[in-house]
Parts: sequence; C-alpha cells; structure tokens
Amino acid sequence: MVQGEAVLESASGGRSSSGALRKPGAPRANVSLSSVDDRNEVPAGRMVSARLSDKPLKRFSEVQQALAGSQAIKIYIQEEGWYRVTQPELMAAGLDPAINPRFLQLFVDGQEQPIIITGAKDDRLGSRGSIEFYGTGLDTPYTDTRVYWLVPGSKSGKRIDSLIFNPQFRNPHSAIRNSFESFPYTVEKKDRTIYVAALKNGDTSNFFGAVVSATPVDQVLKVSHLDPSAPGDAVLEVTLQGVTTGAHWVRVFLNETEVGTMVFEDQVRKLATFPVFQSGLVEGENVVRLVALGTPVDVSLVDSIRLTYWRTYTAEEDILKFTSVGGNNLSVNGFGSSSIRAVDITDLWNLKEVGGTVKGEGGGYSIRFRVPGEGKRTLLAFVDEEARTPAALEFNQPSRWYQANQSADLVMISHGDFLESLKPLKAWRESQGLSVALIDVEDLYDEFSFGIKTPQALKDFLQRAKTSWQKPPRFVLLVGDASFDPRNYYGFGHFDYVPTKLVDTNYIETASDDWFVDFDGDGLPDMPIGRIPVRTEEEAAGVVSKLIGYEQSRERMQDVLLVADMKDNDFDYMAASQGVKAILPQSVMVSEIYRDQFPDDVQVKNELLRRLNQGPLLVNYIGHGTLEFWRGDVFGSDDAEVLTNGLRLPFVIGMTCLNGFFHDVYYETLAESLLKAKDGGAVAVWTSSGLTEPDKQAVMNREMIRLLFNGQGLTIGEAAMRAKAAISDQDIRRTWILFGDPTTKMK
Repeated sequence: MVQGEAVLESASGGRSSSGALRKPGAPRANVSLSSVDDRNEVPAGRMVSARLSDKPLKRFSEVQQALAGSQAIKIYIQEEGWYRVTQPELMAAGLDPAINPRFLQLFVDGQEQPIIITGAKDDRLGSRGSIEFYGTGLDTPYTDTRVYWLVPGSKSGKRIDSLIFNPQFRNPHSAIRNSFESFPYTVEKKDRTIYVAALKNGDTSNFFGAVVSATPVDQVLKVSHLDPSAPGDAVLEVTLQGVTTGAHWVRVFLNETEVGTMVFEDQVRKLATFPVFQSGLVEGENVVRLVALGTPVDVSLVDSIRLTYWRTYTAEEDILKFTSVGGNNLSVNGFGSSSIRAVDITDLWNLKEVGGTVKGEGGGYSIRFRVPGEGKRTLLAFVDEEARTPAALEFNQPSRWYQANQSADLVMISHGDFLESLKPLKAWRESQGLSVALIDVEDLYDEFSFGIKTPQALKDFLQRAKTSWQKPPRFVLLVGDASFDPRNYYGFGHFDYVPTKLVDTNYIETASDDWFVDFDGDGLPDMPIGRIPVRTEEEAAGVVSKLIGYEQSRERMQDVLLVADMKDNDFDYMAASQGVKAILPQSVMVSEIYRDQFPDDVQVKNELLRRLNQGPLLVNYIGHGTLEFWRGDVFGSDDAEVLTNGLRLPFVIGMTCLNGFFHDVYYETLAESLLKAKDGGAVAVWTSSGLTEPDKQAVMNREMIRLLFNGQGLTIGEAAMRAKAAISDQDIRRTWILFGDPTTKMK
C-alpha cells in the first residue's frame, strides 16, 4: 500500500502576500467596545457604552474576546513600517463619524498600542485627519498578516509621546558624540519556492529555497551603504535543511572566498555562523555560493541566509530602521524630502516620536537628534509622505462563540464565501431535530488568535465548546478547501479557506482534520468531524443539494460493492475484501470486482463504472492508490466527475493511500471529485491523506463495516470515530478523513 517518494515541487515565484483577506464591507452602525448582549448579533445602530477600560481583564485573550465582540475596524498589516489610515478610509470601513477621536484605541495581540491622531477638531475627526501607528506583519506557515483593532473606548486612548528636540544639540561641545558612524544591519534571503512533503520537521514550514547539491548554487544578497571603516567584522548566517539521509558537507563561499564548511546529518535543520571581514563585502550584490561535497545524493535546501554588516546611517527609499545607544547624538541622511520624522520603536507599547533638526545635505536631507532613553535603542526614520497604507480595512462582525451560554448539536465552520450556501443544510438538520451553529472561521481567528489565521484557533474553540458550552456540540463539519500552500507561494491561488492541520507521519507531512478534535493527544477524535472541501459557492451549493436530496429520496439502497486490487508480494487485497464480506449482514446484496479476476484493467474499469452508475449503498475499495486514482487507473477523478448515478449516492470507503490528500494544489483528489460530482458521485468518502500499511488498515476497515451495519443507526461520523479505536497505529488514526457531513446516515 505504501508507495511514492520524496518529491521536490518547484514554485514559479517567491513569497507573495496573503489573499485570505475579505474586502471591507459597506459602512455599518458602530458599537463601542463593550459587553453587549450574549447573542451573536448586535442591533444595527445601537450604541453601547464601553467596558474594557472600566474593568481590567487579566489575560490578553480575554481582551481579545472583548474586541471580537465589538464593532471594531480591523486593520490588516503585512509589512513592517509606519502606517497612516485617513479619515475617508476609516469612514468607508464603517467608523462612526460621531466618535470622539480622543477615545479611539488601537489594539494588537490583546494589548493597546499607542497611536497618533491628526486632524481632530471639535471632538470630531476631520476629513483631512488620520490615525498613524507603527505596524508589523507576520511570517508563519499560515499567514503574513497581523490584525490591528481600532475601537472607541470609554476613556482616552494611548498616544505616542513627542520628545522635544534639545537645543543644546546645536552646540557640538555640549553633548556626547557617537562612538561609531555605523550600526549592525541585517539583510536576509528567505525564498519559498520548493515544498517537500517528505520532510518531517514538526510545525515548521516545509517550504524552502534553492537546492544545494554538488552543482554550485549562488544566493545573492544586496548590501547598501557599507561603512568602509567599520568597527568590527560582519557575520554570515546560513541555515540549511537536509533532504537526503546520511552526512551533508557543504562548502560556503562569500564573493568567491571560502568562509567555512557546514557538516550535519540526515533531515535536520542546520544553522552555521561565519565571521567575515567587512572589507570582503561590496556595495550592491554579494554572492553566497553553496557546494555539497558529499555523495551525488547529498542534497539539502536553503532555508535562509542572513548577512549582518556595519551600515552607515543612510536611508534608502526614504526610510531607515536602525539601532543606536540612548544619549547619543545622531545624524541620519539620504532622504529625498525635508519632511523627515523619527520614532523610537524599542518598546512597541510605549512608542515615542523624536524631534530633531532637518537640513539640506549633498542634494538631499538629513535629520539630527539625540537618541532617547538608555542602552540599545531601535528607531525608525522616514519621510512623512512615504507612510504606508494597510493591506485592507474591514468592519468587524461581532461574535461571542467563546461564551458558555452557547449550544449546538452540530457546529459548521466555514469560510464567509460559503455561509449562504450552507443555510439550506442548516435548516434541514434543524428540521431533523439537531441544533446547528453556523460559524464564520474568521470569527474563530478573531476570538482565539487575535485575528491571526491559524488552525490552532479552531482547535481551541472546539475544545472550549466541548467543555464549556451549555450544550456541547456532538458533531463538527468544516466547509471549505485547505492547502499545503496557505501563503500562495506557488501562485496557484488562495485556496486555504478553512485550514487543515499538517502533521508528521512516518512517511510524509500530511493533513489531519481529526487533530482539531483530538483534545487528549491520543490520535483519536473526541467528536465526529467531517469536511466538504469546496472552493466556490457553486460547489458548496451543489454538495449541499446532493446531501439533502440523498436523504429526502425515498428509494432504498440495499447493495454493497466490494472492490479489491490484485495481490502483490506485500498483501492479499482480495482476501481482505472477502474478510469485509463476511461481516456484512445476510440482507445486503453484495457485488465484487477483483482485479485478479479480469483479463485486463479496461474491463475492470468498464464494470466498475457500470456498477457505480447503478448507485450502490456502499462501495469499499482495498488496494493501492494515489491522489487521483486506484491502481491500474481502474477508477480516477475524471471518471468520478462524469458519474450519472443521480441521488443514488454511495458512501465510499477507500482503504488506500493518498486518495484524501485534498490539500494538494496541483490535483483534485479522488475523494473530492466523488463528493463534488454534479450528476452523481458519492454522498461521502472516508479515506486517507497519507501513506500507511494495508494490514493495519484492514483491521479498521472491518470495524467500520461492523459499526455501520450493527443496527444502532450510527451516523457515518460516529462510525468513523469509533472504528479508529480498533487500531493503535497513530498514522492511520490521524490521516483517515471523512469527506462529507458526519451527521449523515446511510439509507
């Protein structure tokens, strides 16, 4: 059953920004940060007094939950810099023009950050007014975007202090001089062009840069404004990720001068630091060359290369982030405008704008000032006109899913694009007696991870709901595709609508949706969970229509189709299938298709398609497989898409490998194709996203069949959850994914 090998998948481009942001909606009525009604909706136009400042909250997470429950402006930041958001932009995003700007507060990661407000007059933010602040993005496997929350509070918000320039600085004999004319400055090359599923490195990203082998690979770092009389050496840091097993020996050159050798083993990540002479650097492009010295199969990947050198206090493109020592007098030059500003960003929660003297210098401009504070300080100098614009603004829709007074039998977590398409399924389940909570995944990010995209937010929510809700949920349905490339490095599209959790298995890193509901870490789900991996509203509506139509159809389905691969040296698949047959009740009509009993695979395919188009109750396949096919191409994604079995939809069980690798960006898996087929297909598919052993799969397979036909009327989600308890293999437990609604019952 286990097959395949490590593949280096190359992307066409480097890093790109996240596209998971939704466009800001139309302006809505504002509600101040508050403890509003326990419902998840706030009546439009209702003003509620703020409470955050009146009752200090102990934990940042509690502050964030209060923010998520308010009608705030969410500001999305993807890059570090000084940001300005104008009054027209804020109004378009939904800020109430009646809000007194004195009470505006900006939060990030549950803490208030100081801001500057301009253009305030008569307790209003004028049309030429703005808010300004220092912002930073993120660099996680899931996102490059940090969320800042602008809310109206009940008291004055934190503001950035302005330090008045000390006139004594004009007298060169009255103040301490800089010891150096430069500071340590770091440039980094961190490409993300290759994904390697076979690397098992925990929660660290499996995306890397160039391949390092016996063929030299060059990495270029751009250096600007070198100090020719630097007070110390530069430092080169190289981080490599081993790919092949065995020893890795990599020679490292900088501008054709060898600086050292990296030695490490197997699939480990290695960081090496090399001191280099500043005189060995050149203005402009500096080339780091890497050459593997081991065997021809000695292969590693570049994770990052960093060069720290002594740089003069000279801006580039009208901005410079730099360090100095408190009390020093400093001059920063190289600006193209006289509107230069400097901000001390050492303490993000207590920023200070530094006053200074601006003068013309060498065709440009410079600013001179005294560095505030003591010890090492970090500052940002920039031209006022070059203030950045946020990636997006969005009016927050208040949510309070963390509250204990919530209740639901079924929790549906979806991307906002698909919420409307899910309403018919919600109504259908409610007509069957289930209470249903339909949740936008963005609300869970807002409440449980400060607005930052991460699968951990979903798990934290589900655990809280399971342990704290007035009526804990019994089922979970995720609606939306996921991707091993949530940052869209490959440029194929932003398809990570509802993320999965990528886990390390014995062979590869792959998806585990059961991770979301495995609260005790034993590899077993504590709640039935399923996924509908759609990318469009049309797909979502189509799957929902099939699910409801299947259950509303009065036509009984009595037959089971057993399909098995041909026997090989490792396993007898037909014998395993006959073991499943022995468990089935006498009332079930059984049909069998075994590759060993057909003269060629064409006839196998023809017979299989004929049987599938008749619409059996259950299809059970045991054999080799990959993302799109069962071995021998007896059935694949293209075949699934053109099935014509209508609403006679089988539950398909795939005891194989990779049919459920749904987070792939190149192919649509067989499981997805069966679920989304327009004129037939399957009502649900239970199969694996990984590579596992067939003998252990067979044990779980028999238990699954026993549970489905034991007369207890279990849903397919309940049966799948219990079947995993029959085996101890962690990889099988974690990688079998239910594609479909876990509350569905076979007819």
